[in-house]
Amino acid sequence: MTNLKMLLLAALILTAVALQGTEAGPYGANVEDSICCKDYARYPLPLRVMKDFYWTSDSCRKPGVVLITIKNREICVDPRMLWVKKILKKLSE
Repeated sequence: MTNLKMLLLAALILTAVALQGTEAGPYGANVEDSICCKDYARYPLPLRVMKDFYWTSDSCRKPGVVLITIKNREICVDPRMLWVKKILKKLSE
């Protein structure tokens, strides 16, 4: 009986860890209601699906820009990347 409980507990923990994704989306940092990025998109995104952007708070650990797609999805990107700079320039025109 104890082995079954341990097996179920281990399965539950593994499931929780597996479902905990590292999506590159913004999150609230609870510092003056700031929005921060804990991870960045790992690949270049096409300009044609972007409609807007905003900068994350200066109080965040990592600098970040949140790109907003035409489907209103928010994706964190690294503002130091060349492809991000090109998107920001086009969206600012």
